[in-house]
Amino acid sequence: MKFPDRITAGRQLAEAVAPFIDGRSDGGVVVLGLAPGGLLVAAALAEELGAPLDATVVRPLNVRGHDQPVGAVADGDPPLFDRDCLKNLDVTPLELGESLKRERAEVHRREALYREGRAPLRVRGRTAVLVSDGLTDALTARTAVRALRGDRPHRLLLAAPVCDARIADELRRDVDALVCLHLPLYAHAAGPWYGEFHDVTDREAALLLRRHGFGPATAVRGRVAADGHTSADRSH
Repeated sequence: MKFPDRITAGRQLAEAVAPFIDGRSDGGVVVLGLAPGGLLVAAALAEELGAPLDATVVRPLNVRGHDQPVGAVADGDPPLFDRDCLKNLDVTPLELGESLKRERAEVHRREALYREGRAPLRVRGRTAVLVSDGLTDALTARTAVRALRGDRPHRLLLAAPVCDARIADELRRDVDALVCLHLPLYAHAAGPWYGEFHDVTDREAALLLRRHGFGPATAVRGRVAADGHTSADRSH
């Protein structure tokens, strides 16, 4: 299964997410794109659901000469580390101090640039839908989920067009619902699952939030909930 692009995938994902949120939120719904790539999917989903959009920024922590991240950091939270990976590389968290400082500064830079001076959307008491363009890295998603949990949402959903099935099993316990359209056994990167896939620039991310960040567009949630139709494979 390959999606034409992330906008199309976001529209399809909205139909799968809608039954999970209809009538279940005390304070409304907010959609958060795991930036930058997840913002394209999230913007289309937010427009379909008639919900405002914001960004969640997570940055990887790397060890020189090693391709895979050994940790990740979001704004305001301690870093999350892959302890097994650190042990295998014989690296301690203290040795990642410079990387942590650099990536935390990058989180702040991107958040400020994307929002263009606007305060983050309120998450507390609302149903928060965290959207990725592909759940292929448990560490990044778990860091984002932990950061949003700290904002005390009413419910927290994690959604993506494609999810590595093994990673989905890991993440399912961390959220109130996990919604995926496609669950391949192996998915090492999001790009191969799309016909068109490009790097989302800072300017594009800011434009997406400017267009979708302040309020609802045309909602389809009621229509989807009324007929009960979804084309997705969903799992709690």
